Amino acid sequence: MKKNHLYLTISFFLCVGILCSSGCLQQDSGEESPSSQEIVSSGISIKHGKLISDESWNGEILVTDSIIVPEGVTLTIEPGTVVAFKHYRGYKEPWKKPCIEIQGGTIKALGSPTAQIWFTSDAHPPINGDWKGIMIFNSHASEFQYVIVEFGEIGITQFDSQVMVANSIIRWCNTEGLYAERSTPIFQYNLLYGNGYHEIALEQYNDVHILYNIFRDGHVGIHFEKTVGYLEGNYFLNYPCAAVTAGMESEITVVKNRFENVGDTPPCNVYDHSTAVFKDNDFGEGYLPIPEFNYKDIVNYTLSYIPGNPEDAYLYIFDESDETRRVVKKIGQDLYFGWALVYADDFLWRFSLGSGEMGESLDFIRIDPVTGTYRKFRNDTIMNPRGLTFDGEYFWVNDFSLLKIFKFKANERSIEILDSFDIPDRELGGTSGLTTDGEFLYLRSRDGLKAYKLDKNGNVQDEIHFESDIGGAFVWTGDFFWTNGGCMKGLCKWTKEGKLVGEIYPVAVGTWALAWDGKYLWSIQRTCELWNDPKIYQIEILDDSLGMNSQFFLIS
Repeated sequence: MKKNHLYLTISFFLCVGILCSSGCLQQDSGEESPSSQEIVSSGISIKHGKLISDESWNGEILVTDSIIVPEGVTLTIEPGTVVAFKHYRGYKEPWKKPCIEIQGGTIKALGSPTAQIWFTSDAHPPINGDWKGIMIFNSHASEFQYVIVEFGEIGITQFDSQVMVANSIIRWCNTEGLYAERSTPIFQYNLLYGNGYHEIALEQYNDVHILYNIFRDGHVGIHFEKTVGYLEGNYFLNYPCAAVTAGMESEITVVKNRFENVGDTPPCNVYDHSTAVFKDNDFGEGYLPIPEFNYKDIVNYTLSYIPGNPEDAYLYIFDESDETRRVVKKIGQDLYFGWALVYADDFLWRFSLGSGEMGESLDFIRIDPVTGTYRKFRNDTIMNPRGLTFDGEYFWVNDFSLLKIFKFKANERSIEILDSFDIPDRELGGTSGLTTDGEFLYLRSRDGLKAYKLDKNGNVQDEIHFESDIGGAFVWTGDFFWTNGGCMKGLCKWTKEGKLVGEIYPVAVGTWALAWDGKYLWSIQRTCELWNDPKIYQIEILDDSLGMNSQFFLIS
């Protein structure tokens, strides 16, 4: 059944871009750092860098640069510890916004009901997005109990992991409170509220249990994509549209949950070949109990808005012009964001957000780059496009959820699928970014450290290795690749051998797709996911010379 377009815009996708295996940036200090260095000043321990052995934190901690926990290393955080992250609110020095990243290691943050662990901003006053978040990759022993996570770009994320988050408070994060891909998390007895897009978002082949949590005062409670989920005993309060959304062939079971003051009826929206089983839920009658916790909702500073609302103070849109680039034009109002863009035959082409108006899946859209007018084409097959290119005759798209590349053409009213093949290393999960030089296709690997050079039958002919993670937006200009990751400024220029040779600053938050018209870069920007602003930018490159910071970044 078709859904209201505005509803889908509010509830459907997240951002992940910065999340999909890209992790945190670190700036090289010019010296070889022996683990997470500690300086004691006024009772505050200062931490930064890569741990080389197990560490235990207590008291007051200030994280000044991202913490990396590698395989074989455990970071233990003791009850009552306050971990504050040095805040950054500009766009020209993104490495100044730190995170904790678990790269195969373990984090044990085990507080108590009367001695909760805080992960927060060092700013006074703080705002959403002051620090990056906690990102966990390939970890099966990490655990969070009795923690408070607030004011991050995201709360706690996990990829290919099995992490429990329990008895915790997750609030006022810019995007999601909790996020997972290809993981088996358990979320129970948590209080989640006021997070930007969803309190919880789950993409790509998760199997998740969500038990006896309270969700309140946000935009959407939980969103599922390609995920199996079991929900029992939760309480959802004050959601303007839906408390739960499930798309892209998800399967959810919703048992004995209580929903109150939720806009849509029923408060769960299930679409795109997804299924749901509902049993014994309370849809406003008030007969099911609200979960009770043995900890208090302690607040040191209350954010006066929900991230994404008009009064949001986060910097989503950057300077129109700086020393590296200039915004020529913005178009695409009413189309919202996306992850696929290409310039072909004097038009821009992309896919819609959410269920299409024309067919069973996302619409394919042709946009006049001069006027911004557009036309939609029916698509019944492509589910989650994250990388779109054109070889002079045919379109090619990388599908993040179906783990395939599709070859197609646009007919009078609809697209016609001509061929498809599995992506390389599909067992590692979906990836973002696809481009072509006309003869070969180039697909970014999931970890972003290489691109597969493919013939048009999907056979790997070669690999291009990059000096750092190139991000998920990826375009060939005829002479160079441009990407949205791998350098300090943010938009990065590479040779075909994978050498960084240039960079410019991005124009807004979340460069999810890049295109090239022969003179200008074009991008799809996330800005704020909930805003109906023009998200397609035409960008003139003014000076793409490498800065000193990027040279340090690559050396490190």
